[in-house]
Formats: sequence, C-alpha cells, structure tokens
Amino acid sequence: MPDITLSITGQAIKGSLTQSFAANGVTADMTSTGMMAVTLNLGTATTQIVTSNMSTLGYAFARSLVTATAITATVSFGRLVAGTLHDAVTLRPGEAAAMRLSTGDYAAKAAVASSPLLLEILEG
Repeated sequence: MPDITLSITGQAIKGSLTQSFAANGVTADMTSTGMMAVTLNLGTATTQIVTSNMSTLGYAFARSLVTATAITATVSFGRLVAGTLHDAVTLRPGEAAAMRLSTGDYAAKAAVASSPLLLEILEG
C-alpha cells in the first residue's frame, strides 16, 4: 500500500488563456519514515541544506514565505555541486513547489536578503 497520496491542481486564467492541470490520487512509497522540516532565512549567498540525518531523500515540499510584493524577491533551490548552486526551482513570494529529490547535495539562496523558505523533505 502506498505511503503518500498527493493531489495537485492548478488553474491559470490570464486574458484569453485558460489552462487547468490536475493530478489527483498520485501515490508513492516511502522506504523510510523520517522527515525534515526547516525554515531557512536566506540571504544572497548560497546556503547548504543539511540532509545528512536522512537515509534516503524522497519528496520535498518548498514554499517561499517572502511577503514582499515585488516578483523579483525570489528564492531558489537546487543541487549543490562543487560549491556551486544549480537552480532547479525559483519561487516568487508565496509560491510553492513539490518534487521528488534525487541523491545529492542541495542548497538555496535568495535574490533579496532575509527571505524565508519553508522546506519539508520526506525520506524515501
């Protein structure tokens, strides 16, 4: 029996464009039972996300807690390779993302100092 059930819906309406997306009842198995939840207060320098206490990286849920109204106040999240952040996700204020992580090191940074990012990672 799957351990996680995800329901993801989206709708974009802009002028004459209307687009909907739904992925309901998506299931996944977890190989372990751990979870990491952290709120990072990001600056413009790269901040490594420490996951060494987790046996296997699984689903990650990220949400920008930035309250600025400027869309340029983004936070980025991605792979850390040889000290360099390779952005995979860029979130504008209030946006969220869900993804399954592959093995490796991760980091985050912000376009504006003092930008909070909520990050939850499930094992497996």
